[in-house]
Amino acid sequence: MAALPDFVDRFREIGESDPATQGCWYIVAAVALTAAGEGSCIVELYQRATHGLTLEAEKAVQRRLKEALLKTSIICGIPRALEALLPLINSLSEEQVEDYGPRTEAMERGETREQRRHRARGYLDTIWTPAYAGEGLGAMLKFHTDLNLLVLDAVYGLWLTEDRILGPVETQMCNVAAMICSSCPVQATWHTKGLIKHGGGMQQARFVEEVALAVAAQYGCSTAGLVPVDRIDFDESVGMLDRPAE
Repeated sequence: MAALPDFVDRFREIGESDPATQGCWYIVAAVALTAAGEGSCIVELYQRATHGLTLEAEKAVQRRLKEALLKTSIICGIPRALEALLPLINSLSEEQVEDYGPRTEAMERGETREQRRHRARGYLDTIWTPAYAGEGLGAMLKFHTDLNLLVLDAVYGLWLTEDRILGPVETQMCNVAAMICSSCPVQATWHTKGLIKHGGGMQQARFVEEVALAVAAQYGCSTAGLVPVDRIDFDESVGMLDRPAE
């Protein structure tokens, strides 16, 4: 099992000192480490995040950590997510396991595909504006119907828009961290804009950038082409299939 980098404790202190980032340090660090191929660090991260907590409080952390890893598995890949999740699962006692699954619960109560697609479209409209989101989805439908299905039904409808554990701001924070450490600079810029458009602030965007860049530097992830948060034009509107200005 890989050792957790020392700088994680520094980011814990920074994150917990600001109300805007409280409770986010471990989910942002977890997805950045997982995207960098260091998922085996997650057991130690979880142990540090839950040290001294009651069982109920520990399960709340576990729920948020697992949700962050599940959501960003669509970015960094299922195999990398499993390299983080499976050791974590194996480290828990029966008493510690928190098994809540909001998507499973929604399906069991009859949530429909149309409900999920409506929710997905709203999330996309917020990031790209209704006009650009519609244009992008239309292009996907024309180019490859299954790409439209993947983005609208699976990525957004089923995974990213589920907000009972992590809301849109925390979801976007995780998305950006995973994209930076997956060497996806254009997507990271789009989704940093999405973080702000979903109600997040610059403190949160800068915090995510700092954590992800530290992880990327530690493990050799390329950040070529990444636009720094303070140079992003948040007033610029771009289409889903366009490259944002640098």
